[in-house]
Amino acid sequence: MIKVQVCVGTSCSYKGGLDILEYLEHDESLKEKIELASSNCINKACKPDNSPVVMVEDEILLKTTLDEVLLKIREKAK
Repeated sequence: MIKVQVCVGTSCSYKGGLDILEYLEHDESLKEKIELASSNCINKACKPDNSPVVMVEDEILLKTTLDEVLLKIREKAK
C-alpha cells in the first residue's frame, strides 16, 4: 500500500486539499493501492505559500494538484 497524507488545514483546504482528499477517497481504482490519511499539517511544510501539501510515501508535494498527486502515486506503484 502506498501511504498518502493530505493536509486539510485551513490554507491547504482552501487551496484544493479537500478536493484532492475527496477525489482520492472516492476513486475505486485507488482503494486497493493507497492508504489514505488526512492531517492538519504535514511537518513544517504547511505554510500558505506551499498549499496544498500532500505527502506520498516519504515525498512531500508542495503547491500540488490532483494530477501531480495521481502521477506520484503511479510512480510509487511501479
